[in-house]
Amino acid sequence: MKRLLSSVIVIIVLVSASASWGANLFGSFTEDPSADQEALFPYQGQRQGGANLGAGPDGGGQGPDADQGYGSAYPQQYPESGSEGYDAQADLPPSDSLDLPTQLPSQYQQFQQDYQLYQQYLQGQQSFGGQLPQGMGQGMPQQGQQLPPGQTQPGLPGTNQFGAQGQFIGPNGSRNYFQPSQLPMDQEDFLPMPYLDDDYQPRGPLNLTKEKKDGSQPTPAQAPQQKAPSDAAKDKPDAGDLKGLKKLPRRDPLRGLSSIERTLSETPVTAEKAKSQPYGTGVLTQFGYSFFRQGYPRFAPLTDIPVGPDYRINVGDRLVLTVWGSFDGVYNVEVNRAGEITLPRVGAVKVAGERFDQAPTLIRAAIGKVYKNFNLNVNMGRLRSIKVYVVGEVQRPGDYNVNSLTTVLSALVLAGGPTKNGSLRSIQINRAGQVVETVDLYQFFLKGDKGKDIRLQPGDTVLVPVVGPVAGVAGNVRRPAIYELKSERNLKDLLDLAGGINPSGYLQRIQVYRVQAHDKKMVTDINLDLNGDRGIDQQAGSFAVQDHDVVQVLPIDGVLHGYVRLSGHVLRPGDVALKPGMRVSALLSRDNLLPEYYGQAGQVIRLCPPDQHPEVIFFDLSKALAQDPANDLELKEFDRVRVFSRKEMEELPFVRINGEVQRPGQKRFFQNMTVRDLLMAGGNVKMDAYLKNAEITRLRRSGDSVSSYSIQVDLEKALAGGVENIKLQPFDELSVRRIPNWSESTERYVLLKGEFRFPGVYPIFKGERLSSVIERAGGFTDLAYLKGAKFTREIARRLQQQRMDEALSKAQEDIIKLQTKIAQTAASAEEVASTKTTLETLMQSVEVLKSKRAEGRVLIEIASLEELKGSVYDVELQGGDRLTVPSDPGTVNVIGDVYNQNSIVSQREKSVEWYLDQVGGATGDADLSEVYVVKVNGSVISRKNSGHFLFFNSFWHKHLDSGDTVIVPRQYEKTAWLRDIKDIAQVLGNIAVTAGVLVAAGLKF
Repeated sequence: MKRLLSSVIVIIVLVSASASWGANLFGSFTEDPSADQEALFPYQGQRQGGANLGAGPDGGGQGPDADQGYGSAYPQQYPESGSEGYDAQADLPPSDSLDLPTQLPSQYQQFQQDYQLYQQYLQGQQSFGGQLPQGMGQGMPQQGQQLPPGQTQPGLPGTNQFGAQGQFIGPNGSRNYFQPSQLPMDQEDFLPMPYLDDDYQPRGPLNLTKEKKDGSQPTPAQAPQQKAPSDAAKDKPDAGDLKGLKKLPRRDPLRGLSSIERTLSETPVTAEKAKSQPYGTGVLTQFGYSFFRQGYPRFAPLTDIPVGPDYRINVGDRLVLTVWGSFDGVYNVEVNRAGEITLPRVGAVKVAGERFDQAPTLIRAAIGKVYKNFNLNVNMGRLRSIKVYVVGEVQRPGDYNVNSLTTVLSALVLAGGPTKNGSLRSIQINRAGQVVETVDLYQFFLKGDKGKDIRLQPGDTVLVPVVGPVAGVAGNVRRPAIYELKSERNLKDLLDLAGGINPSGYLQRIQVYRVQAHDKKMVTDINLDLNGDRGIDQQAGSFAVQDHDVVQVLPIDGVLHGYVRLSGHVLRPGDVALKPGMRVSALLSRDNLLPEYYGQAGQVIRLCPPDQHPEVIFFDLSKALAQDPANDLELKEFDRVRVFSRKEMEELPFVRINGEVQRPGQKRFFQNMTVRDLLMAGGNVKMDAYLKNAEITRLRRSGDSVSSYSIQVDLEKALAGGVENIKLQPFDELSVRRIPNWSESTERYVLLKGEFRFPGVYPIFKGERLSSVIERAGGFTDLAYLKGAKFTREIARRLQQQRMDEALSKAQEDIIKLQTKIAQTAASAEEVASTKTTLETLMQSVEVLKSKRAEGRVLIEIASLEELKGSVYDVELQGGDRLTVPSDPGTVNVIGDVYNQNSIVSQREKSVEWYLDQVGGATGDADLSEVYVVKVNGSVISRKNSGHFLFFNSFWHKHLDSGDTVIVPRQYEKTAWLRDIKDIAQVLGNIAVTAGVLVAAGLKF
């Protein structure tokens, strides 16, 4: 088997023969050109708006501990978020666009706020009543904490580990600074995909830990990029697969738009495309709470804003006094516990409790007792800090150290705002045990009124009670949401909170889903009749709303009415307003019909009552335009009128031109078309066109039979416009002949290459022979090796190529059949494996040979130019012939199963046996009965075609010429399947010889 395999491998070295003899003997081959095809377009190779936010700064992408995921770190404060978090294991591919501000989940925005508040806590700016809110700070670095490289501590979601405050310690000991502007997240879990079904929904909360089934400690989830793609992800087409991408369902272009945007942007729905309206109210969110989820910038303390003239100065405030005149100075003084400020040489001045606009007068009077002729300017420096309390249903209840300008709204923002269980409309401010104000944030959210956003005093308590009655408004209103009810008692008040009903709202059926307390759910329909005696407001005001009502304003019928549609072969297709008594002639005008419209027929598709089933009505368009009553149909609502083109309804006649013209082929027939017109359509005649006589083939119809006849045309006269320029009829075919004995450029040149005095390309005339062209080239040089002359012809090459292709196809089929046969009949697994390797090598050889092309070599013998003349080898030349005469290579090649494959310097009258002795002779595995010689002129001699008598064979004593090649094949074992492989290998060897690949010709066993 090893011997067999080593012989088969010979075919792979198709062009590895020595350059000293291979190039001169067998030349080069023309391979089929191939062009590399790149991807049609780059698609989502890069992401915009962020760089791998999902992985940690060190690229590790390690998740946090179990208490870092949302729903576990905040199980009580965020009940609406559930206990799952966001699925970090989602195997969604990356999006081609990234818009972080609109796509981040609120939990991550909340986490950033928590982190910033925690930093304030570490810096002493927040106290939270001496105790952090539950979940805050767990796993976060403590102030001043330093971890050595390699020691880890749980970090933020989507980041790596913390070291010192504000730093991450990567697994390799590297330090990376945390940037609060980059939210810790895995962006691939909630980004929109470029090709998603309309019913696609995000995968839900991000779960940063994966719980083990055995109940043991959860382990951090792996980064998404480390997870093998799911079967669904594998089915996604690649970026360059344009056909696959086109098959994917596209996203609804109106998704995410408001009801107003959707109503004004959607394409009108015609009657035939009407469909049921979607059922249900969709997702409603509680109004107003999103104001407190806007990120960290709203937490900035109010320290650099000017104070008003009514500001009351008190203990802890700082005043900046600027004095100039009789003395100059700038004094930064603080109001002490006695309510006084102290000035040099002036003493104490009591300012506590005074309005800010009165302070300059008091201070100027005190200074005036000591100094004269001075000017004074008083400004506020650092404001005093006061302690206030925010309690009740807020995200972070506790005590807060705030400045003296803080208002109720600022304190609520600082505390994270009310939870969704907290009221926005009955927020109380308690001062000294009394409720001094009740704030309704709806006045601010809906009207911008901050009149009750009072300034807090030290010790004030802001209480957010439990939310009161609520009602939802969905559907076609300006602002669908869930609203808290206070003074609103009826449907009109509730709709006013929602901004009113859109014009697209259906007033005849407003649905109210009501919870009948502790019993059941019910639905009620309300008809706000536009034509009733009472107005809409009065009707809506008479319907009382209750806690947990959901009002849905259904959309009006989206089907377009009062139109007919014009389509087809017209200039301005589309919907046209239907007028009473409107007919087809009024819909169509001459300036709206495109050229070559089909006048014999038009189409009307009509929806017929009572079930609006479609019917098709055809009419004569030309007669309708002439207002023929039978064809000028009266139009009905929803009619679709279509105008056809002639191309749609008629087989357009054509004529054909072939022969000696620039652009032969089929041409469209036009009325009154002549022979000259057809010649011009074909790009005019060529220089080799025979103009004296051309032929028109014309069809003759007689009843049910068709025959053809020819018409002779003088093209010279036809081009001159004479009577010969006859009119054509449909399906005529004009044939333009070539001038006799005219040859194309490819048929008029031959190539002489090598040892000629003047090698090159030579034009030939019809009937010229090989010796004549050689004489024109100056004959041979003194170095010409005529025995190695190679003559190739294009016709022979095409025939050889056809046979090669057929043989290779059959060899490939035989290999496949043999693979199946051996797999079923082999005696052992080792035999199957060895044979499989051999056949695979043969199959690779077939593929290599498929890329090669036949030479088209024709065997000729040239002893001298004089002897060539008049001999059988003095062939008549054809266009594309090539004659190559090399110089003497000076060697004889011996390859195959010999001890030393080599090239031997050629010597006169030395035989095959002598050259074999020079390379050590044949090995014990050689098959001496199959030795053969490929002569330098391309012929082959072997023992079988040599004379022999008894045990004597003349093959071994034949003299070799310079450039000859001796090929010694290897023996094969006498098993059936090896004989089959030998037959296939012999076929491939013959093909290789045909292609001129000498080394591959050694495929003999």
